[in-house]
This record gives sequence, C-alpha cells and structure tokens, in this order.
Amino acid sequence: MMKLKIKFIRLATLLSLFSAVIFTSATAFAFDHTFHDWNQFLQRYVKNGLVNYTSILKDPKEFSKIVSTLESVTRDEYSVWSESQKKAFWINAYNIGAMKHILDNYPIKKAFGLSALRYPANSIQQIQDVWDKPVLNLLGQKVSLNHIENEVLRKEFHDPRIHLAIVCASIGCPVLREEAYATERLDLQLDDQVKQFVKTPSKFRYDAKRDILFLSPIFKWFGEDFEKRGGIISFLKDYSPPDTASKLSNATHIEWQDYDWSLNIQR
Repeated sequence: MMKLKIKFIRLATLLSLFSAVIFTSATAFAFDHTFHDWNQFLQRYVKNGLVNYTSILKDPKEFSKIVSTLESVTRDEYSVWSESQKKAFWINAYNIGAMKHILDNYPIKKAFGLSALRYPANSIQQIQDVWDKPVLNLLGQKVSLNHIENEVLRKEFHDPRIHLAIVCASIGCPVLREEAYATERLDLQLDDQVKQFVKTPSKFRYDAKRDILFLSPIFKWFGEDFEKRGGIISFLKDYSPPDTASKLSNATHIEWQDYDWSLNIQR
C-alpha cells in the first residue's frame, strides 16, 4: 500500500511538472508578434502619418485592448524572444505610449509657464512631464517614453534606425506607419522608414550648389548613435537617392531644420 502511494505521488509530481512545462511553452508562443490588432487599428485611424484622435475616442475600447495585450507580457515570456521580436515590441510600445499620452489628455490644453510658449497649443510638449511620466506597465515595470527610448531601445539594440521609427505624436517626427512593426518584416520596415524620411523636404533637403544638407535635428540630438554607424553622412548615403548620395561627403555642411512640434492630427 505504501509503495502504491509513493508511486502515485511521483506520478502526480511528474504530471504537475509536465503541465508546468506545457503552460510555459504555450505562454512563450502566445504573444502575437504580427501585432494584428495594432496593425488593424493603425490602418483604420492613421492616414499619411496623421491620426484621427477624435474617432478613436468615440470608441476607446479597441485601443484599451491593445494596451492591455502589450501590458500582459511577462518578463519570463519576453526573455525567450529573439532580438527582432524584442525590438519590434519596444518600437510599437513607444508609439502606443505616445498615442496613449495624447488620448489621455485630449483635447490638449495649453500649459502655463514660459516653456509652454515655445510650442504649439496642441503639442505633446504641453503635457506636463510627458517624457518622464510613466505611461505603460511593461514586464512588471512602469515605464515612460524616455525609458523606452533611452534605457531600452538605444542601450539594448544599438540600431540608429529606431530614431526614424518611433513617433512622438508630432509633425516633426518620422511618419507614423499605417501598419505595426512586425518581426518578420522589421528590417525592411526600418529601412523603408529611413528612405521615406530622406524623401521629406522638411526633414532632409540637399542643396548641391552650396553642398549644404538641411536636416532634421533628430540627427543632432542622437548624433552619437549614428557615429557608431560611421557618422550621420555615411548613414544617410546608404538611404539617399543615388544622385544625392554621390555628392554627400564629410565636407558637406549640415544645417539643422526647425522641428515642428504640432500634433500629428487629421484635420
């Protein structure tokens, strides 16, 4: 009788361990790395990089579900992901977080103080402590936009293309894609973001006669990240039209364009 009881206990223990392994494995693959819901959401509410915030707020449940899905990822689940999966997760998280700040404060009210006068009345900059205020709870930690950008994306992935993919809800930012960043297409999407950026005159314009490149201050703010890829000019030559790339050199003078902090809102 005692031997039978011991065998039963051992069997129960093995079944318990087996169930735990199955559960862990299932959890690890449960997250949708195509970001289907976020992808559908962007296709519905974003056009030419501009967002229909008013329509989103008429039925905010869809966006709330997207946030909940993102926040449901555990650290254990995240730990077994590939680098591309992690990178796509954090890029999407930044863009979702920036949008959440806008939706939580919409319509944006002009802040008080001299610093507020520097920005448009509807700018994300009017939201108090917007860069450092926790906006999402990811992997069990409350994170801000600054944390996502500087402590995760920049420190862990060392890919300067991220600066042309994360969107701070402003016209001066890179264009918000009408699709989510997905693991299988991430490199193609990031390359395309840079190519689209250099086609935008307000962010990239080359005066061949004077050998002057008028460039978005994004490249000044995060210059050190591009230095790791051979410098700003070297990086941009890889994505510029051939006739422009052939003329750019380290002797090319860079002048920084003004950054438009107006909200990326559909009119």
